[in-house]
Amino acid sequence: MAYSTSSYHSNNVPGNIDLAKFNIRESKTTPSYALGTRVNLSDGRSFRYAQFGAAVTQARLVSMDVSSLALSAAAVTGVGIIAPVSSNKTSDGTAGQRFIQFTLANIGVNELAGGYFHTADSTGEGYTYRIKGNTATSTPATGDIRIELYDKLEEEVASTTSVFIMGNMYADLKEADVSGTDSIIAGVTTAAHAANTYGWVQTWGVGAVETGTASGNYAAGTLLVADARTGGSVMEMGQAPTTASTTFAREPLVGIALHGCISTAIVMADLRINP
Repeated sequence: MAYSTSSYHSNNVPGNIDLAKFNIRESKTTPSYALGTRVNLSDGRSFRYAQFGAAVTQARLVSMDVSSLALSAAAVTGVGIIAPVSSNKTSDGTAGQRFIQFTLANIGVNELAGGYFHTADSTGEGYTYRIKGNTATSTPATGDIRIELYDKLEEEVASTTSVFIMGNMYADLKEADVSGTDSIIAGVTTAAHAANTYGWVQTWGVGAVETGTASGNYAAGTLLVADARTGGSVMEMGQAPTTASTTFAREPLVGIALHGCISTAIVMADLRINP
């Protein structure tokens, strides 16, 4: 995992970014903005600020490292929540509080910062809270962490509550692989980046993206989805090896081709990932 604890996370409404200094090609070793910060340009293009956990080249689809930052690929059972009567702080997990004590192994300090805590079932279900920070595993008790939220709990989160924890969608990015687990598309790289650097991904509007290994030409107006065979690339919708509905469900829409293009090349597309 290449998540950086120096990543800047914020729950504030960002001010205007000085567009005179805005550079979609920049790649820096320290963050300049909160991850996920959005810039919209007058021509309709949108960009998000991100942290790259692995080296990646330009014009590639990227995804968060799901195995590292989506710590609940399956529902975390209710036994993860420590009942207030046995917590380090007896108010943890109760309505109106911002702290939850949770059993979770192999977590570093603030590794979950900027992510989300979602109550999926039972007591206090149906809410999503953003995570401000967390302690390392075994603080405050062996095997446990303490999570701090930006917002107060609307309802109690009890030991019977099933939850999901999801990292920041713009942290620890790597080349997308929709045939595997890393299929939560964050955007398209606008420059090459080394591991552990910061820069921008494009999420909307006219931009360049690499086509996959499918044979034949992509015609203008073709719907482009994440390629199920070639990581970080797009393909024409329906070009996967199988037409099973479960395959289509793992090929998120990326955009529309704006001109004809051959395979394993770069196509200009009207990207439709996140406005």
